[in-house]
Amino acid sequence: KAPAAAILLLAPSSGASIAYCIRRSTEMMLAALALSSALAATAPQDLARPAPIAGLDSAQLSASPNIWLTHGFLPPELVAHVRSKVPTDEGAYSPCIGQVDEFDSKKCTFVPVKGDAIIEGVVAKVGQAWDVDIARLSAGGLPIIRYLPGAPPVGKHGDEDRHGVVPNATLVMYLTEATGGDASGGRTVFPEAGVTVTPLPGSVLSFQNVDERGQAHPLARHLVSAVPADAVGDRLVVQIPIAHQAGVRPFAYAEHVSGNKKPGEHESLHGTAAQKGAYQAAIAAGMSIAVAFMAAKAGKFETGDAAALEEQAKQTGKFLAEDFSAAKK
Repeated sequence: KAPAAAILLLAPSSGASIAYCIRRSTEMMLAALALSSALAATAPQDLARPAPIAGLDSAQLSASPNIWLTHGFLPPELVAHVRSKVPTDEGAYSPCIGQVDEFDSKKCTFVPVKGDAIIEGVVAKVGQAWDVDIARLSAGGLPIIRYLPGAPPVGKHGDEDRHGVVPNATLVMYLTEATGGDASGGRTVFPEAGVTVTPLPGSVLSFQNVDERGQAHPLARHLVSAVPADAVGDRLVVQIPIAHQAGVRPFAYAEHVSGNKKPGEHESLHGTAAQKGAYQAAIAAGMSIAVAFMAAKAGKFETGDAAALEEQAKQTGKFLAEDFSAAKK
């Protein structure tokens, strides 16, 4: 939409002809339209939105950020095939990005794509539905995340890959459903967006990680609720990040994405009673989150330790400036 000022004809002055004013006004309007088109072309598109393909049952759950849920993307027989290819050898797994301490309960691996006609078809369907290049995904394999029964909740985070790059969008393809006594187990929750998704085999949750400027969307931070200890089996998902770089068609790629935890964050959530208590004591005393996390890591907190803990946090290089702001009481 061109600015209003560019659409108005210039009023002719005593030394200017009407033809000149019309020409200059037209030039201004065309320049404004070109700028508008350029801005539209560079604005991040909604890569989370699936194409309106016949048979897809998709619904938008949020417009800020864009969050979509597509039910029945994979029929039961395809879900079963993908699950059958998930490794049973524990040696095939490694810690998920930034989550070494959680390896006992959360593990990551890849399922090869090439050479398996059925999985090649699954990946092709992803490429068609989200209109993305799948070459990198096909070459690297399907990223699998496995949450074992009893896995603690995954704290609120924004997705980023191992290079610290925020993907434009993330697809989460559920291979299992919630089981066990707690029906809320294993849900994906976006607290700020007011969205909660319960896993259903074959469904795909897709969400935008960036805002209109291409920066990490403040409302895209999400968490995963705990998997009940009495769950019948593991919680399994395929996680597919999508990137869009200037001059390149959007593409899906084979990496696990998650939020890198800050030092002491794991201990504050899943540590010993002393570690959790130290974190809570620091927060109650009005300390910053950086100091509170370091107190959790140390397993103790005294007000006199605050300066030393803050310096330790700075030395890690893992905290943002805002992490050092005192907590609001």
